[in-house]
Amino acid sequence: MRIKRSLQAAALVAAAVLLGLLTVQGSYALWNATVVATPGTVSSASFDMAMTAVNSGQTTNMTLANGTAATLTLSPAGTLGPGTPVYGGVQVTNNTNAGGQFNTVITAGQPSITNVSGGTLASYISVTAKRATSTTECSNSAGYLAIGAGGLDSPTVAKNGSTIFCFQASLSSAAPSSVKGQAVNITLPLTARQCGVSGGC
Repeated sequence: MRIKRSLQAAALVAAAVLLGLLTVQGSYALWNATVVATPGTVSSASFDMAMTAVNSGQTTNMTLANGTAATLTLSPAGTLGPGTPVYGGVQVTNNTNAGGQFNTVITAGQPSITNVSGGTLASYISVTAKRATSTTECSNSAGYLAIGAGGLDSPTVAKNGSTIFCFQASLSSAAPSSVKGQAVNITLPLTARQCGVSGGC
């Protein structure tokens, strides 16, 4: 019996899980001889990816118990102003209980910035990102870049391992005084996938 696992997760800093199992039957030998295969056991595994907000310590699984995508608030530190960006970050941990090697890659997708209650602030906000090995790196302004169309991939994350994404929100120096006091929502989608599936590691 051969089993092929195909697991993927996607998130708004969140995720959904797909589990596919494929069994292949053997054939019997010629000359009326038969081969009896002992039934195998297939156990389900949990593709459990946990997210922790760097500034607040708030934690959630990428997929909630009812199968819906989770949302995590990153609460940036500081006050946004022209020339004064704010920072936030998320640590993603591979908590799967699948047997054998089960490495994953996490991808941060392009941000979506929308105005709250009207206004024009969103057009003056930019969001950049970087990978980090420590949460303290998020408040260091070096290394932040725009997230391209393909997203920003993490290094390979082994079981019980983790990776960190840092995000920086900046206000354009061209922002008019009329945007003072306005608010925006910034959505940063995260996707986790098993290595060897959909492009792999």
